[in-house]
Amino acid sequence: MRRYTESNNIRLEKPVNDRLLEIIKTDPQCREKNFSKSDLIRSLMRMGLKQYELNLQNRLKKQRGEIYG
Repeated sequence: MRRYTESNNIRLEKPVNDRLLEIIKTDPQCREKNFSKSDLIRSLMRMGLKQYELNLQNRLKKQRGEIYG
């Protein structure tokens, strides 16, 4: 399957790399879908970006006075 992505090379600290490898070996979803480290990083990035966008929307609503918190 061809992926329509841009290539990005990143360096990870050893503890982060070790944790990613541990997740790939132990997480049922990663094992079921046969995730590689790149697949896991893409998945985590999508989740993180989605959460960031939700947090940003809430902060903007607070600034506009639409919600209190």
